[in-house]
Amino acid sequence: MTSKIDWSRRRAVAVHDETARIFSAEYADTNPFDSPFRYGRHLIDQVWAKIVAELPRGAQCLDIGSGIGAYMARLLAAGFDVKGIEPSEEMRRLAADHVPAELVSDGPVLDLSAFKDSQDFVYAIEVFRDLDGADNQAGHRQIYDALKPGGVYFGTYVNRWALDGYRQVVGLRRLKTALGLTPPRYHVEFETPSSLRAKLTAAGFRDIEIRGAMFAPLRLAHKAAPRLATALGQRTMAREGWLSDRPLTRPFAGHLIAIARR
Repeated sequence: MTSKIDWSRRRAVAVHDETARIFSAEYADTNPFDSPFRYGRHLIDQVWAKIVAELPRGAQCLDIGSGIGAYMARLLAAGFDVKGIEPSEEMRRLAADHVPAELVSDGPVLDLSAFKDSQDFVYAIEVFRDLDGADNQAGHRQIYDALKPGGVYFGTYVNRWALDGYRQVVGLRRLKTALGLTPPRYHVEFETPSSLRAKLTAAGFRDIEIRGAMFAPLRLAHKAAPRLATALGQRTMAREGWLSDRPLTRPFAGHLIAIARR
């Protein structure tokens, strides 16, 4: 019998095989305002880029769930030594258009033994959301072990209380599945700033910083009125620090960003 954890792992890979071309199209467009995906990634990228700017020259970097290789390509262009792991075959195929194919290997975050104590920077963007809580715990520990002492981890997570109502949508889907009305789609792991900090602390990390990003109702606005949402995003972008990354607003942001050190 397939366990819930095994199912969530396999389904995460299948979903990314199915949506790889959609991701590729999103990355090909540079306008952050007409897509909630690109708006959120723009904010994530700003924080990511600041961490990258502080890395030593020639730093060893590891991209967990490297997708089509967009972030790897940026690091390679900046002169860093970077490798990626990506369990989706279709994502790896598309990544070959952006980075040398030999730099991306098949594999999960659950086994990083080949990288033990070797990495200056490990990042996992929208990876742990697809994995069960136990796999999250194991994956965080694997990342910790892959880092050199003083190495930096950067990861993004789905906020449990985000104002876009995504948790409620997932809850409704789970109820329909439990009632036998629809097949299960995929697993979503939610976090809060405090739960995320606790998990990273348990994995051994120190100097943990949790950031909030993306004025969450923009996702709802894009579904209801795309043109209005585009105009709204142009107004909120400059105010994101106030809207999504203050102590009182962070628990309701669309994304949680974790930065931590070994």
